[in-house]
Amino acid sequence: MSRLKGLGLALAISAAMPSAALAADTIVHATWLTRPNAEDLRGVWPAEALKRGKGGKAVLSCTVTTTGALVECLVVSETPAGSGFGQAAISLTPQFVMSPATRNGVPFNEAGVKVAINFDGAGPETGSRIGGQMSMAPLPGRAISDVPWIVAPTYDQVVAAYPQKARDKAVAGRVVMSCVFKSDGHLTGCSTVREEPGGYGFSGAARSLVAHFAAPITLGGSPVRAATTLLAVAFEPKMLDPSHPPVGKPQWTVLPEAADFQAGYPQAALAANVLKGRAVVSCTVAAEGRLTDCAVASEEPAGLGFGAAASAMTPAFRMGIWTPDGLPTVGARIKAPIRYERSEAAAPKL
Repeated sequence: MSRLKGLGLALAISAAMPSAALAADTIVHATWLTRPNAEDLRGVWPAEALKRGKGGKAVLSCTVTTTGALVECLVVSETPAGSGFGQAAISLTPQFVMSPATRNGVPFNEAGVKVAINFDGAGPETGSRIGGQMSMAPLPGRAISDVPWIVAPTYDQVVAAYPQKARDKAVAGRVVMSCVFKSDGHLTGCSTVREEPGGYGFSGAARSLVAHFAAPITLGGSPVRAATTLLAVAFEPKMLDPSHPPVGKPQWTVLPEAADFQAGYPQAALAANVLKGRAVVSCTVAAEGRLTDCAVASEEPAGLGFGAAASAMTPAFRMGIWTPDGLPTVGARIKAPIRYERSEAAAPKL
């Protein structure tokens, strides 16, 4: 019998809120719904440490999205240093499900959430029983997180897979699957490790989308073949709106160079000695994360060309086609705010 005793997690919110906002708004911070168990913990335990029966600890800083997923996680600390527990903790984050933070009842992405994960309960008995002698699944040789998908389900494909029972009741769901990469970057052997909530068919819906995923055949200089990954798939009722509202937290994979932005700085703004501006463009995400059908939603200051300049730059942008919180982008309508700053040191920021 394994001597793993469980998973220790601690949560703290370190994001600072302006005092005026605290006075005016009612903030409810993110809280836990489900978290990985001891079996999940063992699945990512650093191999050398587990063989020697050694434990450790890692502290992460993450953003909790409006779907309750943890994204943009960074290792704040790990003990012992260099032991691999930090990366192991990050590989667990797709399995965390939280109730998102709300401001006046409206969910928002909350940054600065600290998560402490204790890898304890390992001992010589645990380490000596690796290699098929235990009944639980074997430790994967290589786990990959934050996969840069080159193929992923489109917005319409996810909507088509949305379980009818959940549609009828406008229920949101999230599934986390453990999958193995084939040599061509596609997935096989997917098993559900989390389904929230149960009884609505979300697991089956997520499995029906697996064939639409593909990663590069090599990552970090190594083939992906036989590596494992945790894949999150989320279903949001607002996706069923035919107007296709923005979903998820998009990630930019390609951005123009600073020199391109500077070269495209509006001449009217320069003539008026305006060194800062902002524009918001509304676009549809097309195949490969390209932006199409873009229109200027707003610009500040108005009438100085910031909107037109931002719109002209959109062909140079690429967006990730699947968000870390498990939502599609291809086919969705998104809004991209672009800030312009005229200086030698800083480029416009997205």
